[in-house]
Amino acid sequence: MIKKPDFSMSDSTPIVLTPGFMDDARKVGWMASYLKGCGLNPLIISPQPSDGAIGIDELAMKLAEEINHQLGQSQPIDFFGFSMGGLIGRYYLQRLEGAGRIRRFITMATPHRGTWTARFMPIRPALLQMYPGSEFLADLNQDVAILAQHDFMAFWTPFDLSCTPASNCYLPSLPSKRLYSPFHATLLHDPVAVRVVAGALMAPQRAAA
Repeated sequence: MIKKPDFSMSDSTPIVLTPGFMDDARKVGWMASYLKGCGLNPLIISPQPSDGAIGIDELAMKLAEEINHQLGQSQPIDFFGFSMGGLIGRYYLQRLEGAGRIRRFITMATPHRGTWTARFMPIRPALLQMYPGSEFLADLNQDVAILAQHDFMAFWTPFDLSCTPASNCYLPSLPSKRLYSPFHATLLHDPVAVRVVAGALMAPQRAAA
């Protein structure tokens, strides 16, 4: 059993959990159960198809529609994105209506600056957007300062072989935390990784930059 973070607070604000490439809701199911056990309010939203067949921007629009459908248009939320899910959330925050309602924004193993691994996979819209130097990433990364206004944190592991180089999983000007977990795919089942993410979601909000 994982030791829960030592926080006495409970927060009913929904935490939207969005998994990544080739994932569905089951990918973040264990984390959702853990957060619920911490007294938090997780909500899994997994826009599909996640196989790269449509762009990350389109997946973000599906995310926005589902958030509005399940929570209305004004409920504040916290956001956690795993891998490509973090980019889906970033487009929602930076280019759609997410900036007006997101408090904390946390990513894990998200290729914020792209991944060369995508070049060895089938040519599909979302994968093209994850190429280092893509127009999609250049557009998002030209105004990363907005992320600092939403209590941003990027978790990453130097052993990640799905996001290459692994250092592309964080943005140099923004907060990040290194995890010594051996694999990209198993991060969400690493007790230490899950616990530190829960702690970040339960910690008092930092002042906006």
